[in-house]
Amino acid sequence: MTTAPDTGIKGGLNRRISQIPTGGGHDDGGLTEAADAAGERRGFASREAAPRRRKRQTRSEPTDQINIRAAIPDLDRFVEWCDVNRYSYGEGLRELLRRAGI
Repeated sequence: MTTAPDTGIKGGLNRRISQIPTGGGHDDGGLTEAADAAGERRGFASREAAPRRRKRQTRSEPTDQINIRAAIPDLDRFVEWCDVNRYSYGEGLRELLRRAGI
């Protein structure tokens, strides 16, 4: 059985796509790590975003939304505290308000 020649728009596209190299990753010989280290020594901050933790909320009562601007470490501490105590964010806020006597 013979196959159809690699002609036409579809055939040419399939051929070109099959020529794209696939690889697990690019080995730059450690240049990325060296550049990051050099930047740190000179006081440059990483441009990579710090990992943020997010949690799904489920509520049975009416809710509203509040947006606050706070330092990421403070927000991460709040999220961690809620996770450890198994609170939703709303429950955590309620508990902090209760402890503050508000």
